[in-house]
Amino acid sequence: MGPNFLCIGTYRAGTTWLYRVLKEHPDIFLPDEKELMFFSHHYDKGVGWYEKFFESRHGRKCAGDISPTYLSSPQAAGHIYRHFPDIKLIVSLRNPPDQVYSLYKLWLTRSYTDKNISIAIEEEKEFLDNILYWRHLSRYLEFFDRENILVLFFEDLKEDPKAYLKQVYGFLGVEERYPESIYEKYNQYRKPRNMIVENIITGTGDLLRRLRLLKFKSLLNNMGVSEWIKKFNTKREKKDEMPKEVRSRINEYIKDDKRRLEEFVGRDLSFWR
Repeated sequence: MGPNFLCIGTYRAGTTWLYRVLKEHPDIFLPDEKELMFFSHHYDKGVGWYEKFFESRHGRKCAGDISPTYLSSPQAAGHIYRHFPDIKLIVSLRNPPDQVYSLYKLWLTRSYTDKNISIAIEEEKEFLDNILYWRHLSRYLEFFDRENILVLFFEDLKEDPKAYLKQVYGFLGVEERYPESIYEKYNQYRKPRNMIVENIITGTGDLLRRLRLLKFKSLLNNMGVSEWIKKFNTKREKKDEMPKEVRSRINEYIKDDKRRLEEFVGRDLSFWR
């Protein structure tokens, strides 16, 4: 027993939104923990450990794992194919400079870095590696048929959540349902007032995850406890933008990869400015 679909990424491209919305569908089962990261980070625990997360599926048509770590993981594609060769894969992508900047601001919030973005993307390989979307997708094409891969774009989600979700439902073969939550926004960047409070929130979630108290963690999330604390602990600031020279540098870096991706999806990606 296990999943029959995965959302493999990427980071900061609507995967939290997708998890929240799909979890409301009666024919779709998702574990209480959004990011299991089995195929990228916890493969040594064995597939039996992984399959236990799906024991409560109770005959629902679909079961999934939404872990954005899978797309850029060098080993994840092979691990997935070994155990679930017929699985369906959902890939949500985002304009590379916007994705980098969103991830960078998240790192700032969580105190993972205190460098400016120009230095951060030089010192942390992950920022630029994540956005070589075609390179990562090509690893999956070594194992999986094209028809089992759905490529989506975060910009389409922002433009029309219903149309975006319609593609997902069609791909999974489930009834179309559009709850009010499709118009909610999740996991947006915020500037904490107090980093001690912020670290307590993050640390508590990590601790509950390590202790496998995922149902309790899910209950707290559903009650909105952490969201209420985060809202209270958020500064109001004007929206900032990535420096133009950094944006240009990133666009130049991914130019060839973007061209290959355009050929693969059959779509002009010039809306990625």
